Amino acid sequence: MYLITGKPNTGKSTAIRKIIHMLGKGRCGGFFTEEIIENGERAGFITRTLSGKERILAHKKLVSDFMVEDFGVDLEDFEELCLEEIDRAVSDDNIKFIIIDEIGPMQLHSAKYRKLLEELLESNKKIIATVCIWHTEWLDRFRNDENNILYEITEDNRDELPLSIITEVNRNDELFLSKVELAKKYCKEPERYSYEENEVIMRSTHDVRRITRTNGSYHCSCDYYKQTGTCSHIMSLILKDGF
Repeated sequence: MYLITGKPNTGKSTAIRKIIHMLGKGRCGGFFTEEIIENGERAGFITRTLSGKERILAHKKLVSDFMVEDFGVDLEDFEELCLEEIDRAVSDDNIKFIIIDEIGPMQLHSAKYRKLLEELLESNKKIIATVCIWHTEWLDRFRNDENNILYEITEDNRDELPLSIITEVNRNDELFLSKVELAKKYCKEPERYSYEENEVIMRSTHDVRRITRTNGSYHCSCDYYKQTGTCSHIMSLILKDGF
């Protein structure tokens, strides 16, 4: 497993979403977690799967036997949604990467989840996960497993880290790595990009590309995108403008 850890608010979840789109959303399975903001304050957390489902993970108004700080955790919904999503991703040959955001105190109330994570250490799928920086006996043992590669995200490296991870997990894919190198080149040449109302026009080495982002997904007019769900043009835009 490729684990991203770091202090709160250093950008773990943003990094994982950049990774999803640079790898190609269609090649990824799993889930990510987002904050629920109400009246300008964090009121809870929602879990969204890459297959398009969502459930509330925790909320300050939720009455639960499982509490983390002021948040009641809906463990039953989490197990039903996310464990099923991971099982689906493991068995789907079209899914090359499993995304888990996150391995944290709310989710770790679930013994089933901890067991599944331990089993995934032996999986032949490439798994990219965020893990909290807290220390417990189970977390320390899991983080230090020999099958894990641990990355610490900081304010200094959070823009570069997603690129480092997608390069590492595709180190045997020469074509993909060539797209990464093109993306790194393109994003330093702002004259290649022009912005219209609903799309970005990008002048690549070979042709003019049209990039749109709708419903949380990027789309490009190039052939490589049609094959993989990602391309150097999308990667360059994420590197240039953020997510």
